[in-house]
Amino acid sequence: MENGMMKALVFQGPKQFAVKMVPIPVISEEEILVRVRFGGVCGTDNRIYQGTKVIAAPRITGHEFSGVIEQVGAKVSGYQAGERVSVYPMIHCGKCHCCLEGKTNICVSRTTIGYEIDGGFAQYVRIPKEAIACGNVVRIPNGVSDEIAAISEPIAAAYHGIQQACLRPGDVFVIIGAGPIGLFHTQLARGSDLKKLIVVEPIAEKRQMALRMGADLVLDPANEDVKAVIAAQTDGRGADAVIVDVGVPAVLEQSLDYVKKGGRLVIFAGMPVGTKISLDPNIIHYKELVVTGSSSSSAKNQEEVFRLLDSGKVRTEGMISGCFPLEEWKTAFEMKANYVGVKTILDPWA
Repeated sequence: MENGMMKALVFQGPKQFAVKMVPIPVISEEEILVRVRFGGVCGTDNRIYQGTKVIAAPRITGHEFSGVIEQVGAKVSGYQAGERVSVYPMIHCGKCHCCLEGKTNICVSRTTIGYEIDGGFAQYVRIPKEAIACGNVVRIPNGVSDEIAAISEPIAAAYHGIQQACLRPGDVFVIIGAGPIGLFHTQLARGSDLKKLIVVEPIAEKRQMALRMGADLVLDPANEDVKAVIAAQTDGRGADAVIVDVGVPAVLEQSLDYVKKGGRLVIFAGMPVGTKISLDPNIIHYKELVVTGSSSSSAKNQEEVFRLLDSGKVRTEGMISGCFPLEEWKTAFEMKANYVGVKTILDPWA
């Protein structure tokens, strides 16, 4: 904390990021200061860079991160300096109809660290009192590394997606896409005692990763008739549940055909703003499909994910494809945008 300055990656507008020296945040008596260890690069960070996710500038982005508590405000109880933590970034209001119904992940008035509040692509980050009150400061178990803890937020989001799929023992579950979320869905789904877990992915390397993570069958949509294979694997019924982890409208349209009568389709991946899809409503009507979304997660989900990681039930080998200093943020962002590897992280102290 020499000279009261720190290094940070600052968003200054679309296509404008810069590494700068900025003042270290000063916390109030009701806040916590975290010394960031690693920050995970998310697809949303790329959308902010491209201007398709609109946030105010200037802003320090980064909503996935791990760190160590540096300072604790005098009026904050239950935490102490030196504790390893990850911070669930979305702060719910607790008052809107979604919060009152227990759906804090889709809070109407939510704010998010890394969007409306300076985030973790910096050496230090201020945790506001509202985030502390929501229980968003989550301790990292001893068996979980700082690197993996930095990507625990997307694993928590994947965990919520599995909840939305409502899997039952004996189900056939199809995952569309084997990016980071698809691979986490693959592992998390194994706890549901499925009859068959099928992953659809065009990139050979990621199909192999899906097999290592627990998939029973992987399909290449560029060279295989996915609908026909799923039908053959299910005696013509179709999958009990399908989750779409690819933000491509045409893929979503096709996925409706993979679901059995009375089955469930979960839209996990966000689409570009203004996206429209074409579908035959009779498919939903006559098959009585349940079509739902999965958005974000919760601090409770993140705590459960840490328990799974600590127990070894969720494997992480091969999940981190590169760790870069802030000055090399563009390489990390481009790897994410071009589907190179799985997850990249930034080290603000490198």
